[in-house]
Amino acid sequence: MSWVIVGCDEAGYGPTLGPLCVGMAAVRIHHSDASKPAPDLWKLLEKGVCREPGRGGKPDARGRIAVADSKALKLANSVKSVHPLVHLERGVLTFLAANGMPIPQSDLALFEALGSVPDKHRCYAGPPRPLPLGSDAGSLAIAGNLLRSCLAAAGVELLALRTIAVCEGDFNTIIRETGNKAETTAWALGKHFRHAWKEWGRESESQRLGIVCDRLGGRAAYAGLLERELPGTTTDIVDESETRSRYVIRGRGEDGAAHKAGAAFLTEGESAHLPVALASMAAKLVRELMMARFNEYWNGLHEELKGKAISPTAGYATDARRWLEEIGTDVMGREDREWLVRSA
Repeated sequence: MSWVIVGCDEAGYGPTLGPLCVGMAAVRIHHSDASKPAPDLWKLLEKGVCREPGRGGKPDARGRIAVADSKALKLANSVKSVHPLVHLERGVLTFLAANGMPIPQSDLALFEALGSVPDKHRCYAGPPRPLPLGSDAGSLAIAGNLLRSCLAAAGVELLALRTIAVCEGDFNTIIRETGNKAETTAWALGKHFRHAWKEWGRESESQRLGIVCDRLGGRAAYAGLLERELPGTTTDIVDESETRSRYVIRGRGEDGAAHKAGAAFLTEGESAHLPVALASMAAKLVRELMMARFNEYWNGLHEELKGKAISPTAGYATDARRWLEEIGTDVMGREDREWLVRSA
């Protein structure tokens, strides 16, 4: 018996500038009783992973990889002794290495490895930017080997690590067509759900599929969303409370075989399930690397036209207003603003 646990989470839903990124991590837990709740992967993998990193951008005292909510792992941009993305980068790149992939040597290689399509706007274009930023490739390769051994010993397999980047133009189009900001995340989640349903949803006595997501704002009901994003399925409600909503999805796959999955939407899902936390980390890392490209392009253009630099922005509302005022309409014209400034 085995569990396949698919975790999904987003980064960048609230900002005014930059992409919305929605991550997905899928793991198979071999030799696990699928009739019981999925095991705690932090406990199962405690020799190789932990919830909190060490100080000064280092792994914890046992050299383990921190996997947690991306907001807790990204260091403040004011930190100068180490790169703010060091923990996110170490976690995502090490899991890719543990899965047998070469460590991406650039941001474009990472986007490709995660299945992220670079944004359509020219500010996200340009040559590859070197990776890693806060670690060296040799230490990441060693950490990847250690994590691979830990996964193998625990009977855990990383099946997929993916991120969908919803660019600002598409973000605005979805809101314009639906009148609902939450549909931007749902659009990307639907792609992840369909991938999981196709790859691991086939009903079997030897495997069970569970999909776990962080809640979409204060929403409690998701049966309609699941049936819409997984056409031809029916969804039974297990429970819908203030903290969690659980469902059983049934239907057939493209091959006509019976498919079945459990789905749960939880408050603070990244604290309850390691795949959700890993998905959060991948999404946040992709967004941060894309924002680095955003800032580099517009700062360079501002220096070229105005002769001085401007402070970068993370894209959140208050600072985005400051940044948009500083960049000026003569540097970022109406057409660029219509594409890059989110409508909600």
